[in-house]
Amino acid sequence: MALRVGVIGCGGISRFHFPGLERAGAQIRWVCDLDEAAAEPWRARYGARYTDDFHDVTADADVDLIDVTAISRVHKVVALDAIGRGKSVICEKTLTENPTDSAEIVVAARDARVALFTSYMKRYIPAVEEAKRLVESGAIGSVVSTSVRAFQCWGDLWAGVPDEGFFAAVEDGPSEVVRRYGGGILVCGGSHILDLIGHFLGRPHRLFATMHTPPGGDFDVQASALCETERGIAHFEALAHPLQRIGFLRDGWDERVELLGTKGRIEILSSSWNDVDTKASVLKYYDNASARETEYRYPPESPFVRAIGRFCEAVEGGGSPPQSSATGYDVDELISCIKQSAETGAAVVPEWRV
Repeated sequence: MALRVGVIGCGGISRFHFPGLERAGAQIRWVCDLDEAAAEPWRARYGARYTDDFHDVTADADVDLIDVTAISRVHKVVALDAIGRGKSVICEKTLTENPTDSAEIVVAARDARVALFTSYMKRYIPAVEEAKRLVESGAIGSVVSTSVRAFQCWGDLWAGVPDEGFFAAVEDGPSEVVRRYGGGILVCGGSHILDLIGHFLGRPHRLFATMHTPPGGDFDVQASALCETERGIAHFEALAHPLQRIGFLRDGWDERVELLGTKGRIEILSSSWNDVDTKASVLKYYDNASARETEYRYPPESPFVRAIGRFCEAVEGGGSPPQSSATGYDVDELISCIKQSAETGAAVVPEWRV
């Protein structure tokens, strides 16, 4: 039987989730948002019921899966309520705004024996999947050095924050970027790249980090870290910059992963996450034995659709989801450690509590 789904949050990110659920053959029973106008197109498209109270959705016995695409600060309460009612959960990143809350969700899901997927969908980019296959096959030998970065064009925030808009300072509360996402470039851009460190190298066992916040701002525009793993050092950086034409597609988006091994090298050039219908990523593989480099190019294909499809398939078939339920927690733990190291100027050893 097709999965019966309730979607909590119908803002901008939800438009990438709905096609994934649709492709998976799921029945979208509910759409929930405080803004009825935002939910109406999806309600009409799927013949779903609308509510502005997520409890209506989680309490419905005819719903199997809750997809949480609301802002991060409500993820915990929604996810725990859904899990407590025996529902599987898809949750947008970040899982929560701190690792303690994220660990609580992971433990709750495991205790309830329901599936939990945090939407770190870049694992499902075709170039990333092929790179993973090459690394695990031994094609590049032992990995000795990794470099990962997310450089995103956010405009010129280095001289100070603007007087209005998404990044503006607010007298009685956080800026819009912090209110919606819980932070700046580390959370918004760096979280996906931190997940790829874990995906390729495993959990880091120590890191040293720095961060930069613009004058008058409450969000970071740069975060960098050296992460020690069982597969060598990973060099990480997330950067908000004003350069409009850098990156391999010359669109200001310069996100890449480089894994250098004893037998070869892999380089992933990633396209912008919100242009999945028109832009695609590239994989370059250098084999030292033949002294040849192979370039893999793929047509545009949404990693959201691929990720959600595989998760739904696993849940529907009673199998194991394609990634660990702790994925979202892992990233939130690393974000916390990076902040701690940047504040103290000292290396940090992650606790890895789950």
